[in-house]
Amino acid sequence: MANYGGIALNKGDLFTVYMDGNIMTICVLGSYMEEYTGEEMVILAVVSQENMIYIPADDLDMLFPHKKYIN
Repeated sequence: MANYGGIALNKGDLFTVYMDGNIMTICVLGSYMEEYTGEEMVILAVVSQENMIYIPADDLDMLFPHKKYIN
């Protein structure tokens, strides 16, 4: 978990920012501690609203194989 401006950012969190006249949805992918400076870093992804989909968590099972190898 990373903190930004007193707000806890967890992996998978979505938030919206307004930058250069555009509204952008951002997703937190992860965080890590920078080795040399000790600074906490956050890995973010910009999510396109047109490509965002919502599906039930139970439906995710069919997307990922249960076996290591598939024929």
